[in-house]
Amino acid sequence: MQLYKPNKPKGAKRRESIIKGFVSALEKQGFSNTSMAGVAQEAGIAPSHVFYYFKSTTDILREVFKHRCEAIVEGMEALKEQDFESKINYLSDFFYTENKSVNHLTTGVMYEAIGASVTDPTLAVHKEEMDRCCIELLAGVFNDGRMDDEERTERAEILYSCIAGSKLNGYFSQDADLTHGRSLFIKAAYLLAKD
Repeated sequence: MQLYKPNKPKGAKRRESIIKGFVSALEKQGFSNTSMAGVAQEAGIAPSHVFYYFKSTTDILREVFKHRCEAIVEGMEALKEQDFESKINYLSDFFYTENKSVNHLTTGVMYEAIGASVTDPTLAVHKEEMDRCCIELLAGVFNDGRMDDEERTERAEILYSCIAGSKLNGYFSQDADLTHGRSLFIKAAYLLAKD
């Protein structure tokens, strides 16, 4: 008779602890200074366990980045059934809140992965797919029948650039915090919605 049955297989829990250890190490010292031994130390496990699940820190970064890209796209899919103002409010909350679970998706780990995507084909594919999906979803913000597909896509690209730029500036500059980024995003969205 088994009295305890874990919710997740042991391997999934260990893999999850490795990923958390990786993110912690990366946030403390950056990707270039993150080692497998450092990941193991942060995860509280032996380095051999880390190497059992991942070949390198780049492999871990690829997995983390892929999941974060998917989470961003999934979060933005809620836009589909809302009016313009609700879409803008939703997006500004999604990208510019102090809520760590949402805002954490687009911080240091993402910037490290985007930087590495310049030379890593796997990361580049994840980034391109996220960009494509986000722009496609943002085009729906301007879906009021007044613009053709090309105009909507162009405005979505501008809005996406505004999100990416204001998030990046907010990450590196104390003068460009989330409130400032939110304000710029909302102004840009309403300007782009005009004829």
